[in-house]
Amino acid sequence: MSNTMWLAVAVAVLGGLGSVVRFVLSGWQKTLPWGILVANTVASAVVGFCIGNNLTSGDAQSAFWATVFATGFAGGLSTFSSWAGQTVALMTQNRRRDGYLNVLLNLVLPVSGAITGIILAGILLK
Repeated sequence: MSNTMWLAVAVAVLGGLGSVVRFVLSGWQKTLPWGILVANTVASAVVGFCIGNNLTSGDAQSAFWATVFATGFAGGLSTFSSWAGQTVALMTQNRRRDGYLNVLLNLVLPVSGAITGIILAGILLK
């Protein structure tokens, strides 16, 4: 099997795993849909770590696994559509404050997670 085919299979498998984890987390809803916030933040940290890994190591095997985890697992774990839908639902339920807070937190925390992942990769993979 070619390297491209192995990459596609690995992305599909980890994407499925990420989707299952997102499904489990999506049940965590209190004042805000915390599960999706956690999923988006963790996925962003994984992508950040993969970017940091690619910055510190230029070898093909590292690039393969970075693609598998960033595109596969993190891609399956994160979800823009669920976040958008839950935010609209909060707004239509006259919970505008919660809706705006959900927007703010889903912008700030995932970006912070990506930055943290890049920093951790730089520290751990030296």
